[in-house]
Amino acid sequence: MNDQLNEMTKAITRADIAMKAAAWQLEAQRADIDMLRKCLFELAYTAEEHGINLVNLTKTSQDTIVAMRLGGFK
Repeated sequence: MNDQLNEMTKAITRADIAMKAAAWQLEAQRADIDMLRKCLFELAYTAEEHGINLVNLTKTSQDTIVAMRLGGFK
């Protein structure tokens, strides 16, 4: 019985460590996404201000910038 309890405790500890690592990784990715969103917004604004035509971008990039400007890209 004690062996089973020890095995279960070890499994729970490993799962807890894995969950904490995953949570840290998600937070790091969220911070990266926030920085990339800010960068994309600034690049789109700068391109527009300097007369760079955004049609040179892919359709996906154009759609992302439009969605971001409309507030739907979060």
